[in-house]
Amino acid sequence: MASKKYTLLVAVLVMLQIAGNAQTKTDWGWDWKDSSKVPTKSIPQYNEFLNNQFPFPPKPRNAWELGLSLGTAFVIGDRPLFTKNSAGHGYNGGPSIGLSLRKALGHVVSLRGSAVYSSISIPSYSKGTTFITSGSNNSLALSLDALFSLNTISYYRANPKTNWYVLAGASLVGTQVKARQPDGKLLLVNFPNDKVVFTSNDLNYIHMVDLGAGVAFKLSPKWNLGLEQKFSIPTFGNDNLDGYKKAGANRGDFFSYSSIRINMNLGVKNK
Repeated sequence: MASKKYTLLVAVLVMLQIAGNAQTKTDWGWDWKDSSKVPTKSIPQYNEFLNNQFPFPPKPRNAWELGLSLGTAFVIGDRPLFTKNSAGHGYNGGPSIGLSLRKALGHVVSLRGSAVYSSISIPSYSKGTTFITSGSNNSLALSLDALFSLNTISYYRANPKTNWYVLAGASLVGTQVKARQPDGKLLLVNFPNDKVVFTSNDLNYIHMVDLGAGVAFKLSPKWNLGLEQKFSIPTFGNDNLDGYKKAGANRGDFFSYSSIRINMNLGVKNK
């Protein structure tokens, strides 16, 4: 009986070894034996690691990441996202497309600059004696965000394929808002001077704070696919983004961006 137990234990160990070798062949993490991925300034630490004089290998080089985002933008304001009533029906949103460039500062924090264009259709809405006319919002957001990875605390875990993150940053948004008049024409909405940075070429430029979260799934060493939800909130409040300013106290309007992202690591080859 004892010999059977030892035989089973040896079989389990052999299976674990085979599984480990199989995973190594498809490992999309950093190969610590590849010295070409070590920055020149970190070679001393790398040599100490190889000679068992330091417990961890140095941080490897990291590539710039170029991203393309496609999704939906909403104005969260004075009407529901979806309306169905006698005044009309529609969807208070529209397509958004963006480009981004990201660079890691360390294991956890990275910086990402991006430009996102959105074209939002705003339906009319009525409830009781309240009627809000339809309109549109076309905006270009230039953002600089810090991304904080939530699952990289185990820096050198094997075969990492998923990255959960939260983000915070700032945006300068140039927006053009139009409201439909009784004769059917769309006219520009004038923003109060104290709610904009400046106005030029029918665009109102607004400072905004960015907050959001997302997840990225590694497809290969070069490509990853992500999902992200981001909110851009006017720094000093603004109730004009949906073309309707509500009388009295109001929390103001802000943007919501829901997107799918495809990201490419520049200078990295697929295995």
